[in-house]
Amino acid sequence: MGPALRRGFLVAAPVGIAALVELELHTPATGAITIGASLTGFVAFEAPARTRFWWQLGVAPVIGVSAALGALTGDSVALAVPTMAVFAAVGAMCRAVSLRLAIAAINCVLALLIAQGLALEVHDTPRILALGAAGALVQATLSLVVAMFQGPLERPHPIDGARAAARAIRVNLNLRSPVLRHALRSGGSLAVAVAAYHVVHLGRHGYWIPLTVLFLLSPARSETYERIWMRAAGTVAGLGAATGLAVLSDGNIAANVALLTIFQALGYAMLRLEYALFTFTITIYIVILSHAAGESAVHASDERVVGTAIGIGIVLLAFAIWRERPADMPAGASA
Repeated sequence: MGPALRRGFLVAAPVGIAALVELELHTPATGAITIGASLTGFVAFEAPARTRFWWQLGVAPVIGVSAALGALTGDSVALAVPTMAVFAAVGAMCRAVSLRLAIAAINCVLALLIAQGLALEVHDTPRILALGAAGALVQATLSLVVAMFQGPLERPHPIDGARAAARAIRVNLNLRSPVLRHALRSGGSLAVAVAAYHVVHLGRHGYWIPLTVLFLLSPARSETYERIWMRAAGTVAGLGAATGLAVLSDGNIAANVALLTIFQALGYAMLRLEYALFTFTITIYIVILSHAAGESAVHASDERVVGTAIGIGIVLLAFAIWRERPADMPAGASA
């Protein structure tokens, strides 16, 4: 756990810096740079910095485009639902290539999800694109600086990588593939979740429904069901702790930045170590960031609980409708 925590605090440093700049300067679309840095920190987190740099550099513009697309489609259910369905399905198919690519894809889906849920103004789209990508590039810059002390950068092979990825995905384009079935289940579930918060009015926190679905769904029913209890426990505990911390740090920029840095670092470290603790820490991070940006944590806690419950219901329904079937993972696929 020690190495994961050390790396977590290192990768969380750009998140804290971005939060400090945005809260001090009251930047337009406050939170966009911080969120871009936060999401990109998960990309290739376990890899050496020289590898992480290339991955983060490649993902940075995609996160910016995803956020901009979310701003463009968020106000219209007719646009938001199919956009999310396609993004989520394509992102889930990345599991056929590697877990690292799948995590990168999930964070791009998350950028779309948050931007849609916040119902941003369409005229802010170029700004969202620039700020989201800037936050992502801050992470890539940190990785580059660290890599300079680790030796020469690895030479990327994008063409070979793209060919290998295409082969892996092609192998999984059949309904016997657990990866394709997971992709269809993810696309459908997240589309329903987006439609749900356009019907169920939860203020600006309706995005908590698809957020819950995204964090819960995995290819295996047993793992998903285990995550449900962990997510429920982590969310409830996290909301309680975050609400108290938000009240204590209300208006204090230094305290908010410190809390955001600490809990984002713990979120990075816990993702692969303990899912319940990851849910707990990332819930606190999201609530404090939202509160610091002007959304009351106290008044929104009940909406987030309702959103979590609806998201869990959608996940259970997805596995009830689209049941698992015995199938071996095709050659070339990787979970």
